[in-house]
Amino acid sequence: MHDSSLSLPYSASQSATLQRKSLYHWDQATTLYHRILNGPIPPSHRDAIWATGVHLGAASFWYLESDDPYTVWPLKPSEPGDLSWMKIGEGKRHLWRIADPTREDSVFRRVLARNHGPCTTPPDWMQNNDISLVPESVKITFGITPLSSKEDNVYHLPVLILSRIRHLQLSHGNVLEFLYFTAFITPEFLELLEQKDPKAVFLLGWWFQMCRNGTLWWMTRRARVEGEAVRIWLSVVDSRLNDLLEELGRRRDMEVKEGGWIQTKAQNIDESGLEVNWALDSRGRILTVA
Repeated sequence: MHDSSLSLPYSASQSATLQRKSLYHWDQATTLYHRILNGPIPPSHRDAIWATGVHLGAASFWYLESDDPYTVWPLKPSEPGDLSWMKIGEGKRHLWRIADPTREDSVFRRVLARNHGPCTTPPDWMQNNDISLVPESVKITFGITPLSSKEDNVYHLPVLILSRIRHLQLSHGNVLEFLYFTAFITPEFLELLEQKDPKAVFLLGWWFQMCRNGTLWWMTRRARVEGEAVRIWLSVVDSRLNDLLEELGRRRDMEVKEGGWIQTKAQNIDESGLEVNWALDSRGRILTVA
């Protein structure tokens, strides 16, 4: 899959060939994986189960049937599997319970014991309902106030998360902050996306806008293609929301030109200074352990 992504700018036919090959291996791996999960799981298999699950999740995120925005969601006719890539968060939480990669004998403990796993616990700013970074225009559009919450406003939590990352460039060091958007998605918000609710689609498009120029190959492809599809769709369905999305994009570009990307401290650096990201390495490794 990574080779397919790398070759796309130089040879679309070679990229397509590599993608077809990757789909075969993906299908075989998924079949074997389901077979293993349906039986007794020996303790010695738990790390492999976690690593495989993370790889399959990244594959789901990366894969698109087309790079033409007019043939992808939300412009194409709706199908049951359109947003399946967004539903991997709950699957990872289930795998976490099975594999427990923070246990003493896990090779992943060094990284994940410090809550660098699949976002199992909301960060303090999320629990404290900090709306200080939400742009005023977004507050007005989505009814975000100090008194609103995810319980009474389905858009509240996605807006809160997106406002925290709007000055960041997606990278290995801050990817978990971007993945909060999918990790904490609520069933109610996902249902609105499936119904193509304009405000929900806008928020996903805003997230795509922030991800598209990042350095993680398995995230940026979907962000570019479906992000453009969202922009086109909004221009037809709700021009006001489309104008807001473009305004946020222009503001982001201007801030980049004036002061460069505002980066957060890398979250997955161990005591020796080595970056040890789970499922983040550009060559597909799960993590690096010194």
